[in-house]
Amino acid sequence: MQAGLSTKNAPSPKVVLPHYAYGAFSFLVAAVLFIFSANDLTITTLSPKILSLVHIMVLGWITMVIMGALYQLIPVVMEVKLYNEKLALASFILLALGTPLMVLSFWQSFIAINGLIMIGGTLVILSVILFGINALMSAKRSTVRSIQNRFIVTSIIWFFVAVYFGFSIIVHPQIQQYNTLQIHVSMAVVGWFMQLVVGVSSILMPMFFIAHQLNERHLHRAYWLINGGLILLNISLFFNFASYVNLLATLVILMGFSFFFRYNFEAYRKRLRKSLDVGMKHSVLAFSLLFISLISGLASAASGYLGMMWATKAQLVFGYSLIYGFFSALILGQMYKTLPFIVWLKLYQDKVGKFKTPLPADMHHAKVADAHYWTFLVGFFGGLVGILFSSYYVLVIAGIALFTTALLYAFNNFKILTHRQKLEPIIFPKRKL
Repeated sequence: MQAGLSTKNAPSPKVVLPHYAYGAFSFLVAAVLFIFSANDLTITTLSPKILSLVHIMVLGWITMVIMGALYQLIPVVMEVKLYNEKLALASFILLALGTPLMVLSFWQSFIAINGLIMIGGTLVILSVILFGINALMSAKRSTVRSIQNRFIVTSIIWFFVAVYFGFSIIVHPQIQQYNTLQIHVSMAVVGWFMQLVVGVSSILMPMFFIAHQLNERHLHRAYWLINGGLILLNISLFFNFASYVNLLATLVILMGFSFFFRYNFEAYRKRLRKSLDVGMKHSVLAFSLLFISLISGLASAASGYLGMMWATKAQLVFGYSLIYGFFSALILGQMYKTLPFIVWLKLYQDKVGKFKTPLPADMHHAKVADAHYWTFLVGFFGGLVGILFSSYYVLVIAGIALFTTALLYAFNNFKILTHRQKLEPIIFPKRKL
């Protein structure tokens, strides 16, 4: 967004900024819940506390920030105004209300007691519908046709279907015989989150690296392989085909992501900006951690060939490395590339050339950002070790490190959001007569 993209279609900051604030708060709350869920992470069953933790991370942290970023990015990339800003605000409010209701319901095992999960789930469904309408109608108005736009639009369609399956599980628990939970997870993770990341990062990463003349055929191959493999996987799960079909579908999806990696590696290799700031360090780290997710995902697909304990362990590692590793590292890094720029546009866009203005990079505390890079590494790898070896105390230490990360991140997030306009007059040197 910072280099070479028009901002004339960007929405009002009041549409975007609340998503970042809510996401930072959710990440902080999730870190607290992680500590209190440490014992559950050592066992091999999907407990209510783990479900609660997953949903605050997925809805309150990852989805909330992604929605906010997309409201800013879609109009800029697709060169079109956001379809309806009021719909965006309504979607935010619904998701902001529905998420804590679902989290509380899972945590207290209220699912069958007071219908809290139904209220929260309905609010989330409505939020997703409004978001999807807004995004798809904006895309429909666009005259820009690119593989990146196709990834974004397709991911939103998968998001619709994933949420539908998730809500179906709540309303009709008996449909689990059709592996609806696994279908819900695969659509949400691969169809929505990961495919969206491919579309967005294939725009942003080359831009922030300042890399040109990249081979977009890699992205076209990635698109068809990822979606083809995902369709095959869900058909296999629904009809309960043999486990080797799941494994084959997973390999096709991995092949698709390998082309995406190749595209990003080419951008990294051709980059003109050699030194990496903390935002790009987090982003590069995120794609490194994605390898752990893909390997554990492959192990999960091969669960039929593993014992029950190791199959469940592989699923836990897959979910943890994806949610706490790849997605969290990417958001932690990209916040420093997007949020300061959005606030800077709001405060200084019409002041350029008239006053001396600060740079977007000046809006956060650099040492705080560096500190939470390292605490994040300790927290993530500590959690990974704790899950693999079922160590309660290692998981508690990891939770404390992740809480420190969330606290430092929230500090910088708040510092950027509350930045006040600072203008200095431009002093031109006097001419000698």
